[in-house]
Amino acid sequence: MTRTVGVAAVITACCVWATAAEAAKSTLSTVKARGQLVCGVSEGLPGFSQRDDKGRWSGLDVDFCRALASAVLGKSTKVRFRPLSSND
Repeated sequence: MTRTVGVAAVITACCVWATAAEAAKSTLSTVKARGQLVCGVSEGLPGFSQRDDKGRWSGLDVDFCRALASAVLGKSTKVRFRPLSSND
């Protein structure tokens, strides 16, 4: 009985992993086809994501998005920041 439960758990885990991997591949394909990473950020959260008086974004979340855009698309400037509220 215990072995059957263990085998069932392994099969379930493999199915979940395969589904998640396929979803990630689809998302990556979408980002590459768009040629731009759209990154949701909070507005005015100092240290994480905030705009200066010229509209330039800075902070940890912003830096992470730029690094991801650089890794996936080859340029850190290929990112668009989308301000989100906490409800979003």
